[in-house]
Order: sequence, then C-alpha cells, then structure tokens
Amino acid sequence: MREIAETIGRHLNVPAVSIPAEQASDHFKAFPFITLDITMSNADTRQLLDWEPVHPGLIADLEDGHYFTTD
Repeated sequence: MREIAETIGRHLNVPAVSIPAEQASDHFKAFPFITLDITMSNADTRQLLDWEPVHPGLIADLEDGHYFTTD
C-alpha cells in the first residue's frame, strides 16, 4: 500500500504520509477493502485462476503516467 500511495502521490504532486495501522480502518472507511488481510501467494493465485499476467504490474503501469494526464 505504501508504494502505491507514494507512486500516486508523486504523480499528483501531493504528499503520501504514513498513519498508524489502528487508524487505517477509520481513515479508509470509504474503501474498506484496503484494510482486508487477504493472503495468497502469487503462484497459488495464478494456478487457481489458470492465469499468467501479460501486462505491466501495477507500479510499472502507474509509473507510465497515463492515469495522471489532464488531456
């Protein structure tokens, strides 16, 4: 989550700050999925879904910058 927030913040020119874990549920109440602890390995997920990614990962995709244009 930190790397995602820092990447988005950098592209939007806004600071990304840490908050204590116990405050996360209240802070992100509009996005409750953020506080879910769903742990599954990459390999298990690919096997379960019979899927292999072919596109960039999330951070690489965000770094490409096309989400942050005003055109």
